[in-house]
Amino acid sequence: MADTNNPINGNMTSQQSSSSNINENDNGGFIGINVPLLSNETFRQIREKRFSMLKPWSDFFDRTRISKPKDLSEATKRISHNLVYFQANYIIIVLILLVYIMITNLLLLFSVVAIGAGFYYVSKVPPNEPVSFFGGKFVADQKKLYIILGILSIILLYLSSGGSALFWIIGVSSTIILVHASLLEPSIESEFAETV
Repeated sequence: MADTNNPINGNMTSQQSSSSNINENDNGGFIGINVPLLSNETFRQIREKRFSMLKPWSDFFDRTRISKPKDLSEATKRISHNLVYFQANYIIIVLILLVYIMITNLLLLFSVVAIGAGFYYVSKVPPNEPVSFFGGKFVADQKKLYIILGILSIILLYLSSGGSALFWIIGVSSTIILVHASLLEPSIESEFAETV
């Protein structure tokens, strides 16, 4: 039996109960960092907002408005205007390039799917309960599993050329977007919409 008159036991009990309250409010964040969980509703709202900003592709590919800018300041104005006006279209282009690189590099596709499945599995593990693998020879809690998965993810992405694919996507999409944004003159409707 515990001695309730002993101040040391009383303090330890209150510390244990306060730490259990902290863990009950923990949403299973990555290594102690709590990140708000995104629900399907939040994803739906983000998707609707982005797709509502999608401009017509006929406006995006209007060849009559393509011209060489007179100087650097005009090119800068065009780029700043078109990046805002066509941002949803540019996101679609980046997503198309992302799908292309995944299809052409099947090892990268497999790595990304495996990493995503691993993070999904680890997020479902209760934060304070250890999980045993290999017949109980290896026991780890959620934080250790995140660390192991992070290390394995780096190795998988290195072996599947994930870094070069990332730089390829950044380079190609930046080139396409900047060339398009600098060559396309803003339409009268879009300039009027900005002033209103």
